[in-house]
Amino acid sequence: NDTLNDTLNDTLNDTLNDTLNDRTNAILTYITENKNITQEEIAKKCNVSVETIKRDISKMQNVNLIKRIGSKKTGHWEVI
Repeated sequence: NDTLNDTLNDTLNDTLNDTLNDRTNAILTYITENKNITQEEIAKKCNVSVETIKRDISKMQNVNLIKRIGSKKTGHWEVI
């Protein structure tokens, strides 16, 4: 039973990590293409909620993948 649970957990975690990595790469691509892109626009392109994108972007900022330059309204994103 522990082996089955480990296998299920590994599969689930791999799937979640792959999805997150794919979305992270997509977000980086969108920001590279348009540094003024909004979180709402990214959410639509990724087909997820704005809240999901906000969480992803927060994580990306915490590991220094991207940063926000300027204010929320007039600023832009920068890939580090």
